[in-house]
Amino acid sequence: MKALINTAFALSVSFASLAQAQEVSMTTTNWAPFYGNELEQGGFISTIVSESFKASGYESQIEFTQWKEAMKLVKSGDKDVLVGAYYSEDRAQDYHVSIPIYSVLTGVIKQEGLDLDFYSSFEMLNQYKIGKMEGSVISQSFDAFPFQSIQGYNGAEEGLKALANGDISLYADNLSVVKSIASKIGIDPSQLSMVQPPIEKNDLYVMISKNIENAEKIRDDFNAGFIMIQANGTYEKILKQFEQL
Repeated sequence: MKALINTAFALSVSFASLAQAQEVSMTTTNWAPFYGNELEQGGFISTIVSESFKASGYESQIEFTQWKEAMKLVKSGDKDVLVGAYYSEDRAQDYHVSIPIYSVLTGVIKQEGLDLDFYSSFEMLNQYKIGKMEGSVISQSFDAFPFQSIQGYNGAEEGLKALANGDISLYADNLSVVKSIASKIGIDPSQLSMVQPPIEKNDLYVMISKNIENAEKIRDDFNAGFIMIQANGTYEKILKQFEQL
């Protein structure tokens, strides 16, 4: 009889856990090698995020779209989670921001042949036509600078094509991202380099819509799950799996 009671109690706990399980809808853009719909498991950042949610008892699904559209969907609450975003004060008004999950170097990328290897001020860069992803954050200082000629593009691929075609002289992004796209669209990655120094070392965050129920709890649960996968070795295992160590 005691065994039956114990079994019934265990089942009740199990069913209660299932009943409490929540699915979060996530979105981001294609930004290989960090995340993208053509990457294994959606890329290593997507995997880190989904495993963090899983550690806290959540199920998750991710969809890829244009960056500006992804931000809009999460801001409105049509999607719950924006994956892999840089922090800005403006974004913190619209989203609950997680603890940082990864860091990337951001700078201006040039093609071989452009006589610019180093810069000492944004005034030096201001003489060039610069491209960036529409709606992206490069750094607080870069984004606030009144560049005379800066063009936004729907995605990194479109921006890189503009660089290759000579429509712009520089493209602001991460070099690994740009080289990954170059290989995909038939541009020699070895012809691309970052003008030194990098603009900023940016942390990547998960951002939760403020227009959904239990938004702060979801953010806090994600943070707890992320800490758990760091402690139990899952985080390092993912980085090794995707050759990021």
